[in-house]
Amino acid sequence: MAQDDKIDLDSLSVPPSQYRRLVVQTTDRILLIVLALSVYAITSNLYYGAMRMVVTALVTFSCLLLALILHRSGYHTPARFILLTSLNVAIFIGSFFLPTNSNLSMFLLSFIGLPFMVMSWWDNRPMMIYFCTLPLVLWTTLMLTNYGNGQYFELSPEITQLFGYSHSIMVFASITLQFVHYDRVTRNYSVALRSSLEAQKRANSAKTAFLRSMSHEMRTPLGAILGAADLLQNSPDAKADINELTKIITSSGNDMLSLTEKSTSFARVTAGDLEPHPEPVSLTALLGRVLSRFQDKIADKEIQLNLTNASEGAATNIENLHALADPAMLSEALSQVFENALTYTPHGGAVTLTLSSTASAETLRLIVTDTGPGIAEHQREAVFEPYERLDQAYGSQSGGGVGLTIARAYLTAMGGQILLEEAQEGGTRVLIDLPTARV
Repeated sequence: MAQDDKIDLDSLSVPPSQYRRLVVQTTDRILLIVLALSVYAITSNLYYGAMRMVVTALVTFSCLLLALILHRSGYHTPARFILLTSLNVAIFIGSFFLPTNSNLSMFLLSFIGLPFMVMSWWDNRPMMIYFCTLPLVLWTTLMLTNYGNGQYFELSPEITQLFGYSHSIMVFASITLQFVHYDRVTRNYSVALRSSLEAQKRANSAKTAFLRSMSHEMRTPLGAILGAADLLQNSPDAKADINELTKIITSSGNDMLSLTEKSTSFARVTAGDLEPHPEPVSLTALLGRVLSRFQDKIADKEIQLNLTNASEGAATNIENLHALADPAMLSEALSQVFENALTYTPHGGAVTLTLSSTASAETLRLIVTDTGPGIAEHQREAVFEPYERLDQAYGSQSGGGVGLTIARAYLTAMGGQILLEEAQEGGTRVLIDLPTARV
């Protein structure tokens, strides 16, 4: 493995999990701060003889203490609900006992942003909307009721004027702290996310390099096994049971070889390492080379193979149909499609290849139709997902569940597409569209 492919395991952390913990820690600190402030409220109001304010502060202290216990016990959502509700209601009630020059009611406006510090938008959106709206509703209620017309005031305007300065400073500090906290979280999250993405790219590159190397190394012993099995099968001294065993060895060896090739191709897809080099490709010539790989399978299952021409307009010689594609990538994509068709076509079935060109000659279409069990309409898109093994519903079949994933990725990278339809007489129709090459 190259030195550049070395993976930093420390950078593979999951940012959402990390910052969820940060939100939990922030909630814990805010609870401790407001508990200390509620103790201050109790003692200061006792000193001035404002007993209704003392009772309000005592109830608030009890609620905050319960929230702290729940929070440290892992019940974060109930703790946050109690925290924000008790603070909003306590300040709302307290505003009726102090003249307006105390600026106590202004704390409600700073609480509009506080929910974002103790929870995240994706945790509970209705609760977030509720807690951002609640301070505005309570503050508007204070304005409309004119603070109870002063009939509840326990302290004189002269005394409460002393609190006005400290309250103003605390409101400004609270809002500033919220902005600083948001900026810190979003900046750190962005940096961690970029680092994680870069680490993932390096990991994908390393995985691709490893799988390519392993595929190359496995080809040598697999080639020896397949070669030895072929020599043993063709030996004039081989008995019937030996020939049967060699067929099993050959079949299993070819399956292993196919899996190693798919692993390499899928790693290339997941790494985003798809850079096609398009050139004019004769479809009939390429189809001949691809189908030659499956001659043994076609013969063993006695599958009838048909090739038809369905071009629009005047008769077009299919030998002259050329697609603009990367030959290697197109060969691999078609191999995955044909392998699926041959795998699910029953013994003695048929696979039909239909080539066509539109009247405008801008698109070539290859249709692969098999006589297998078919695929339900609601599952046709799912077969292109990695590791999707719909064949389990029809019986046990070998494969990694990534063949059609690879085919779609390769065809899309070359400007083509692949779709599935149900064949008229049962089975599956695979439609492959490719741009036409000007020859």
